[in-house]
Amino acid sequence: MEKEINIALAGNPNSGKTTVFNDLTGARQHVGNWPGVTVEKKVGLLNHKGYKFNIVDLPGVYSLSAMSMDERVARDYIIENSPDIVIDIIDSSNLERNLYLALELIELGFKTKLIFVFNMYDIVKKRKQDVDIDYLSELLGVPIITTVGTTGKGIDKLKEKIVEVYENPQESHPKGVNYGDELEHEIKNLEEKLKEIEVFKEKYAPRWAAIKLLEEDNEIVEELNKQSQNREAKELIVKIKGHLGKVFGDNSDIEISDRKYGYISGLLREIGYFDTVMDRQTISDRIDLIITSRIAGIPIFLLLMFITFQLTFQVGGYIQQWMERGLGLLSASLDGMMASAGVPQWINSLLLDGVLGGVGGVLIFIPNIFILFFIISFLEDSGYMARAAFIMDNIMHKIGLHGKSFIPLVMGFGCNVPAIMATRTLEDNKDRIVTILISPFISCSARIPIYVLLAGAFFGARAGLVIFSLYFLGIIVAILSSKLFNKIFFKGLSKPFVMELPPYRLPTIKGAVIHMWERGSEFLKKMGTVILVGSVFIWILGAFPIEAGYASRESYAGIIGEFISPVLKPLGFGWVESIALFFGFVAKEIVVGTFGVVLNVSEGAGGSLTDAIRNLMTPLKAYTFMVFTLLYTPCIGTIAAIKRETNSYKWMFFSIGYSLVVAWVLSFIVFRLGILFGLG
Repeated sequence: MEKEINIALAGNPNSGKTTVFNDLTGARQHVGNWPGVTVEKKVGLLNHKGYKFNIVDLPGVYSLSAMSMDERVARDYIIENSPDIVIDIIDSSNLERNLYLALELIELGFKTKLIFVFNMYDIVKKRKQDVDIDYLSELLGVPIITTVGTTGKGIDKLKEKIVEVYENPQESHPKGVNYGDELEHEIKNLEEKLKEIEVFKEKYAPRWAAIKLLEEDNEIVEELNKQSQNREAKELIVKIKGHLGKVFGDNSDIEISDRKYGYISGLLREIGYFDTVMDRQTISDRIDLIITSRIAGIPIFLLLMFITFQLTFQVGGYIQQWMERGLGLLSASLDGMMASAGVPQWINSLLLDGVLGGVGGVLIFIPNIFILFFIISFLEDSGYMARAAFIMDNIMHKIGLHGKSFIPLVMGFGCNVPAIMATRTLEDNKDRIVTILISPFISCSARIPIYVLLAGAFFGARAGLVIFSLYFLGIIVAILSSKLFNKIFFKGLSKPFVMELPPYRLPTIKGAVIHMWERGSEFLKKMGTVILVGSVFIWILGAFPIEAGYASRESYAGIIGEFISPVLKPLGFGWVESIALFFGFVAKEIVVGTFGVVLNVSEGAGGSLTDAIRNLMTPLKAYTFMVFTLLYTPCIGTIAAIKRETNSYKWMFFSIGYSLVVAWVLSFIVFRLGILFGLG
C-alpha cells in the first residue's frame, strides 16, 4: 500500500512555480476553486518510490501577510491543513525579493518541513554568479535544490529530497530571523502572553503570531479580539509598540520588515552573491532601457499586439479554410448516408443544421483561438507581459488605477472570467471593483470567431488591421469607463505599490503549449456543452412551428428576432442579427453558431457561412456588428464572475446595463458616420 505525502508548492509570482508543478505532476492534475472563494486551486499527483505525492499548487504570493485573497488562501492552507512538506519555489536570479517569503515560511515555525527550490538556476550560471548553495542551506537550516523548470533539470533530485526529508525529519531544521536584542525581547514577552491563549498555542506558532501582531496583521488581530483573555495581550501590544516607536522612531511593522530585508542582505553577502552582481548591468536591464522607455515602450507594445492579431488571423486562416472544406465534405457525406438509410428529415436537419451548423461553425475558428493563446503564453513566459503592465502604469494612474490593474485586463484577451478573478491580487477594493467593471470591454477569445468570420468575409487583406482596431477600441472604452467610474463612484488615489519586473527568459515551446492547452481546453469543453446545447435549442426555435418553414421569419427564432429588431434597427441590424446577438448573452461563440443554424449553411449545396454572411450584411454593417459584439453585455459566465467577485447584485446589474448602453451608442455612431461618409 502506498504511503501518502501531502505537499504544498509556494512561491512568488514569476518564480516558475507552475512550471515545476507541471514537471512534477504532468497530466495528473485537476483544477477547481478553493472553498468559499474564486481563487483557482490546482492539485496534482505523483507516484515515486512507493509514495503517493499529493501536490497542491498554492497561489503565487510575495508574503504571508494575508492582505490579498491569494495570500490569505496560501497562509490558511499551510496553517490549517499542515501539509507534510512545503516547497518554496524561489527565482534564484532574484534572491533578494524571493527570500522574503522563504523567511515568512520559516517563521510559521510548526511541524511542516520545508524544502527550498532555487529555480531558473541556468540564469545564475549564465551570469557567472558564484552562489554557495550548500553554505546558504546550512545558514537557513533548510535543504535547497537547484532546478531549471523549463527543461526539467533538477526535478528528479527534488523528488528524492522530498522522500528524504519525509523519512528523516532532521533534514529540515529552519533557522529564523534574529531581530536584535530590543525587538527579540519584546517578541518574547508577547509570545509568552499568547501561550496562555488556547488558539495561539494550538493553531498558530506563538512566536509567529507575536510577530504578526506587531506587524498589525488584520487576521491575527481579529483572532486576538475574539478571545476572552485578550485584554492583557492587547495592553501589552500597545505598550510594546509605544516603546519600540520611541526606540526606533518608526512603527514596529516597518522595523520588522527592515530587519528581514537586512537579514536577507547579510545572508547574500555571506555567500558572495552581491560580489558578482554589484555594478553590473544584466541583459534584462539593457533590454528594459528600450522596452520600458517612455518613447519606445507603448509603440513596441502596440506593434507586438498588432503582430499577434495578424498571425492569429493569417496563420489561423489557412487552417480554417482546410477545416471548412473538411466540414463541408463531412456534411455532404452525412447527408448522403442518412438519405440512403432513410433517416427522417427532422433528424437529418437536427444533426446537419443544428449540431454541425452550430458547433461546426465555431469549430473552424479553434486554430485562431489556440494561436492567440500560444502567442500570449509565449509573451507571458518571456517576462514581457510584466513590462506591459509597467509601461501602462502612467496611463493607468491617469484613469485612477495603477499598472497592476493592467495585468487582469491583459488576461482578458484570453477570457474575461479569469481576468475578473485575477483582480483578487489587488489590495485596494476601489481598484478591484473598477477593474472588474471595465474587464468585459477587453476582447476575449470567445469573440474571435465573430471577428474572423466577418473580417474575413468583408475586409480581405485588411482583416488583421480591422481586428486590431476592435481590440484597441475595447481598451480605449475600458480606459474612458474607468475614468468615469472614478469620478462618479470612487474618489481618491490608489494605494501605491512596487511593480516587480522578472528577468527576461527564453520561453520553451513545451511551456507555451501547456499554457495554451490549459486555456484552450476550456474553450473545447464549452463547445461540447454550452455551444452544443445552445445550437440544438436554436435549431428547435428555427424548426418550429413546422408549417412556418425552417429558419423563416415565422419560426420561433424569427419571432424573437423580429421582437428585438426595432431596438437594433437604428444600427442597421435585421431579425437575423438580432437573434444572433440575443443568444450571444449565453456565450459569444454562439453568435456564429446561430448564424450557421439560422442561415442554414451546413449542407454541402448550401454554400459556406462566409457567402451567406456576405448576402446578409454590408462591410459597414459587419463592422458595426463587431463593435456591438465587442461592447455589449458579457456572457453568463462573466456576469456570474462579476457577482461573485463584487458580492453585489448592484454592480452586476450595473455592468449589464452600462455595457448595453455603451454598445448601442458607439455602434450607432459608427453606423451613422459610415453612412454619412458614403460607406453604407
